[in-house]
Amino acid sequence: MTKKCNIFISFDIEGISAVSSWREVKKDSPNLERMRRIATQEVNAAIRGIRKSGKAIGKITVCDSHASGENLLIEELEPGVTLIRGTPRKYYMMHDISEEYDMAFLIGYHAMAGTKAGGMDHTYSSASIYSIKINERFVGETEINSALAGHYRVPVGLVTGDDQLIKEVRKFLGKSVETVIAKHGISRAAAQCRHPEDVQKEISVKAARAILKAKQIKPFRFRSPIRAEFALANSLVADIVELIPGVKRTDGRKILFRVKNILEFYRMLRLVCCLGGYANYTEK
Repeated sequence: MTKKCNIFISFDIEGISAVSSWREVKKDSPNLERMRRIATQEVNAAIRGIRKSGKAIGKITVCDSHASGENLLIEELEPGVTLIRGTPRKYYMMHDISEEYDMAFLIGYHAMAGTKAGGMDHTYSSASIYSIKINERFVGETEINSALAGHYRVPVGLVTGDDQLIKEVRKFLGKSVETVIAKHGISRAAAQCRHPEDVQKEISVKAARAILKAKQIKPFRFRSPIRAEFALANSLVADIVELIPGVKRTDGRKILFRVKNILEFYRMLRLVCCLGGYANYTEK
């Protein structure tokens, strides 16, 4: 009996073709529904490509991972998939990832904080965290989420976002990973955007290609144990986060901690983000 391929798709919105700034995806934005629809279409393009690969496809899970995870239009998704949405979740952007999956896709991602011309550049939570180092290297959401998949020996086969993100992907994940440049960054809040239909066509082609070369792509992993350093958004966030056992505060807004693996790191990351949200609430 032929083994079916199970695919995990993690979605973020900053890297889709039509978005150039957070103004367009705020809850009160008149553009929000249009951006949600285009985002759903880009995820659909990946799903169609998976199914056109010629491989036997089993489970496809889509994880809505921007903000509170309530962005993708489930009624407009390709049928036959499951959608993870809402928050909280222990492994938010990669919730449900496990050994049962054969490959992961990262759709609509963005460059790490501090990237010149990186559209809406940030690392996980701009309200709580400025930057993250793992084992002395600056990392972004792409690397963190790829490493969580890698913990379960699941390779990342496709990443989509702006050109600055793709440079980051090449640096960390190598040349074997399929990529789609949805737009070219001009500044943090401006981009030269490709037409959504052109991007969707390319996503479909690259998704199918990624499935066919699954055995050529190695899972991404960090060396364990992990040494992590966070530069937090401000000193108030650090005031609260340093209360966590095992955390060492090294200056006004930096913390340092060590964990045994990426699973522990990710739970600490989620906790820091939650405490950062509380810190910001106390200042309102």
